[in-house]
Amino acid sequence: MVPLAWAFRAAGHEVRVACPPQQVSGVQATGLMPVSMLDSADMMESARLAYWSLAINTPPQSGEMPLPLHPFTGEALGSVRDFDTGMLSDFWKRSIAAVQRSFDNAVDYAASWRPDLVVYDIMAVEGALVGILNDVPSVFFGPGFIGTVETEPGLNMMAGDPLSCFEKYGVQWTRRDIRYAVDPSPDVAIPPMGDALRIPIRYHPFNGSQDVDPWLLGPVKGKRVCVVWGNSATGVFGERLPALRQAVETAAQLATEVVLTAALSEVDAMGTLPPNVRVLRNCPLELILPDCDLLIHHGSANCLMNGIAMGVPQLSLALNFDGQIYGRRLDPQGATKTLPGLLIDRDAIDKAIGEVLFDHRYRRRAVELSESVGAAPTAAQVADLLVTLAREGELTASDVAGLVAGRGPQRKEITQDTVSEV
Repeated sequence: MVPLAWAFRAAGHEVRVACPPQQVSGVQATGLMPVSMLDSADMMESARLAYWSLAINTPPQSGEMPLPLHPFTGEALGSVRDFDTGMLSDFWKRSIAAVQRSFDNAVDYAASWRPDLVVYDIMAVEGALVGILNDVPSVFFGPGFIGTVETEPGLNMMAGDPLSCFEKYGVQWTRRDIRYAVDPSPDVAIPPMGDALRIPIRYHPFNGSQDVDPWLLGPVKGKRVCVVWGNSATGVFGERLPALRQAVETAAQLATEVVLTAALSEVDAMGTLPPNVRVLRNCPLELILPDCDLLIHHGSANCLMNGIAMGVPQLSLALNFDGQIYGRRLDPQGATKTLPGLLIDRDAIDKAIGEVLFDHRYRRRAVELSESVGAAPTAAQVADLLVTLAREGELTASDVAGLVAGRGPQRKEITQDTVSEV
């Protein structure tokens, strides 16, 4: 969403980014203006709790899964039964109060600041309520591969109003009421959009910024593989996932160089690494990927979209169910391969890395997929269209078709004597 906000600012509009307090520094680092008024359940705690629930309800015959971490402390459990479920009552009370407080704060701030347009993501549907109460358009911005109306378990987040946050203000709302959706997904893998008008947007990678290391400017000899294991994966599943270690070792055997970007604690837990593994921390992927022959990651939509934008073949060792769904939607295009990262064995990882790294068809399809995504409207073009939405109050399918074709939105201006297109 950052490039879209930049585009609004560059066009002379005021932009405020509503966020929880822990995201203030991240928003500030983009050059945008944060407003720390949102709140929610602790996302790490919620994700670890979801994995604990999955582990305790998975039949033994389904395969051996890594033990979950303690949902609230993040410490290793000796058994799934070691978690005291009596702690859940307080967690749910805190979480419900945080969500309700977040909605109230968003409503109060919007009543004061009076936005003309609201753009919100999958984790902040407060934006939909703000739009309705202020009688201004609101636009859902998806991360890629997730639609407005999802039936797949694990993707249908905040499908309705389970905590009556909308109902409190006299509003009935579900995700089926979303009218406009900005979506960076490739045209060959568009997720379910219900009745929402889909507005395609080119995926502009933004992974932070830092000084460019001189080695990135040097020549690349042989194959280079990038392995990404995000902090969220470590925080939810722990530091000792066999899939990560095996991916690094196999890539180091098959490629000239492996670039590993992961939490330092996880790197330490891996012990001695092969000599051709270079460890980076928080290096923006757009600096690394252009010279890589393969991207291996934990299955996030962000990693997938970065790889697609850069035209790099990918192996997704998906840790969450949503990552496996993304794979089902994208793998048929031949640029990516998805495996279940929690249950996969060594032989399957070895085979998959060799296949994606050396089969030229993956590279060809990755380049084709990148070119198709690169042909989508830019953030600046989408910002211009959304300004029209704010001014006119609605958009039509023909407006979006004109955007894709490179034309500006058309509106009929009625005068006493003529009807003209402007």
